[in-house]
Amino acid sequence: MTSVKTYHIRGEYKRRKQKIPFGKYVRALNQKDAIEQVYDILGSKHKVKRNMIFIDPKDIKEIANPDEITDPVIKAFATEDDLAIPKRK
Repeated sequence: MTSVKTYHIRGEYKRRKQKIPFGKYVRALNQKDAIEQVYDILGSKHKVKRNMIFIDPKDIKEIANPDEITDPVIKAFATEDDLAIPKRK
């Protein structure tokens, strides 16, 4: 059975004439699904088209140690079995 992994994906997206950097923690089964999830998040929250999002494959990192995760919700999913979801700030 496949286990869910945590990925940190960094990149940038183009908004008007600016390039805006981003970094997202996502949980996915593999690297391809993690990239797809980042496209979904940026598209829904920031209304960015997929062709305006640039992700370098070198900037995709699988997180093995949960202490490196800064997002409290993703960290809760990665570490706890009996889950109570914390609120984001």
